[in-house]
Amino acid sequence: MRDRRWDFLYDRQRQPVKAYVLERFAEELAHELAAWPPPFLEWVSDELRARYAPGAAEKPRDDVVRLALELARLDLLREWEAQERLLRSEAHRVQSPAERSALHLLTIFLTEKCLGLKEYAENIPMVRQDLAGALEDVERRLFKVTLT
Repeated sequence: MRDRRWDFLYDRQRQPVKAYVLERFAEELAHELAAWPPPFLEWVSDELRARYAPGAAEKPRDDVVRLALELARLDLLREWEAQERLLRSEAHRVQSPAERSALHLLTIFLTEKCLGLKEYAENIPMVRQDLAGALEDVERRLFKVTLT
């Protein structure tokens, strides 16, 4: 008689390694952003830490975090003209110098984390579009929205 208690393992769908890594990365990044301040001040130089101190002092509003996610996504995709258009059209969302500081800090942090993942997972063929998709997943996890 065959032991059937492990049959469910044969029915499971295989998940590609890259999809799994990007999913876990988005989950961890969303947790880091939700717990303010994220542990990103340790990788910033003393000069930048002093420059962005007002932005790290308090948690930014959701609008600022969403704008930072979009700017980081455009930065990863190397769409600098679209990034500048977005900054011009959405400048009203940033209401204080502290929020401006937080926006810059978050954009740098998100971009560096994504590029760090690409460098760290060198055996997984990851392109910038994959990393931009991971940032969309971060936004979905943080704000429980459906992006189109």
